[in-house]
Amino acid sequence: SKGKLVISPASSLKIKDPAEASSYLSLWNYDRKNNTKQWKFNKNTQSWLLRHMYDFDKVSKATSNLLVEYLCDGGARLRSRVEEDAKMRARRYKEWEKKQQQLQGKEEGGDTNEVEGKGVDSKDKATQPSEDISWDGLDDHDKRKEYKRARKVLDALRKTEKEV
Repeated sequence: SKGKLVISPASSLKIKDPAEASSYLSLWNYDRKNNTKQWKFNKNTQSWLLRHMYDFDKVSKATSNLLVEYLCDGGARLRSRVEEDAKMRARRYKEWEKKQQQLQGKEEGGDTNEVEGKGVDSKDKATQPSEDISWDGLDDHDKRKEYKRARKVLDALRKTEKEV
């Protein structure tokens, strides 16, 4: 079923170096600007970047910025999948933030309607079971950082759609 990741002993030995993924995007960017034809698409590297795009230890801010450009330049299916994930993360943060405000006794209207949708439905949770565990382990600052990354992705994708 979708969402379950089975790790075989052999695959757990192959861990991608974050610098390799960063170089992949840097070469893509250089090639895009200079038409050198040196960059080659690598599905494994792209998949690694998508899996770890919200992991601040593995994908630096600079690499993340390049990744957003890369995603905006990608195909419609890729952009759609990334957009759905970013929306889920942004909604999850806004719901968490609202709960925090309620716990602190604040009644702050603010910008809680910034993201479309009325919460994370069971379908979203079903597709991201391991994400919920890592989300719970994030401190408040890192939850905010993930939200800001998700907003950046959504804003860039919307800008790209308007330009097309």
